Amino acid sequence: MTSLKSGVKLKEMKKLSLYIFLVLIFYPTSPNASEYNIQKKLNNSKYNIVLFEDFSKKFKYKKFKKKIRKYQYFLPSEPFWKAFRDSMKIENEQMIMTINPGTRQWDGDKKSGTERAEWGFYVINGKKLIGRDKFIKLSYDFKLPKDSSKFFINEKRTMISQLKHDGGKYPGFSPLAAFYVHKRGAATCVDYNNQRQSYTLTIKNHTRIPYEINIYDGDWHKVEFIIKLGREDGYCLVKIDGKKIIEKINYDNDLNPKEQIVARFGPYRDKTNITQQIYYDNIEVGYYD
Repeated sequence: MTSLKSGVKLKEMKKLSLYIFLVLIFYPTSPNASEYNIQKKLNNSKYNIVLFEDFSKKFKYKKFKKKIRKYQYFLPSEPFWKAFRDSMKIENEQMIMTINPGTRQWDGDKKSGTERAEWGFYVINGKKLIGRDKFIKLSYDFKLPKDSSKFFINEKRTMISQLKHDGGKYPGFSPLAAFYVHKRGAATCVDYNNQRQSYTLTIKNHTRIPYEINIYDGDWHKVEFIIKLGREDGYCLVKIDGKKIIEKINYDNDLNPKEQIVARFGPYRDKTNITQQIYYDNIEVGYYD
C-alpha cells in the first residue's frame, strides 16, 4: 500500500509540475506582461527622433548654450566651463571624455568630495521640446578603453549618463535615471516614493547589468532608456545591448513637475586619484506619439 501511495503521489507531483510549467509559459508574470503591453503600445505609436548627435560635424565650444532646432546643448557656466573644455575632445567622430583628479564643474564639488566633466542638453523644458506626458527614448553608444577595469571596477561610484530634474527646489536628490560603469556596471530608475522632504526615504533601485556583458572589453555598447514621467504612473526601462537591466512600472519618478529635464553625459564620480576615459557616440533622443 505504501508503495502504491508513493506512486500515486509521484504522478500527482509530476502533473502539478507540468501545470506550473504551462502556466508560466502562457501566463507571464506581471512585470513581463506589463513590459509586453507597453512595448506593444510603443510599437503601434509613431516614433519621432528630435535629436541625433554623431559628432561628425565640428563642435564649437561655447561658454553656455548652442541651439540645435529647439533643443539646447549647454556647457557649465563660468568659472567651470574651462575644466569641461579641457576634459572633452572630438576625435574620429567620437566624443572622448577624460576626467583627471580634481576636475570640478560645480562650486559644490569640492565641499561634497565629487568630481565631474559633464555635457548635455535639455529634453523637457516647460511647454517646449518633448511633452511631459510622452514616452521618451534616450540612447547612446559608449565604450571604455580595453582592459580598463582597474580604473573603474573598484571605485565607489562612476556615473556616465543621467536624466535629471534641473532645478533647485529639491537639491541633493538622485537623478530619475542613470547609468554607472564602476563594479561591472549598473543602472538606476529612482523611485521618489512620494517623498519630497527626505532623500533617504527615496528608493534608488540600483541594479547590476547582466553578468555576461563585459563593459571593459574595449567594444562599443548601446544603452537605451525608455522613460515616462509621473507621480503614480511613471515608467522606466533601461537596456544594454538589447538586454533589460531594470524596469519600473507605475511609480513616482517626477520629482518636480515644474522643473525641466536635462540629459547629461560624462563622468560624475566621488573624489579619486585615478584618471578615467569614456567614449560616446550616436546620442539619440526621441518620443512616441
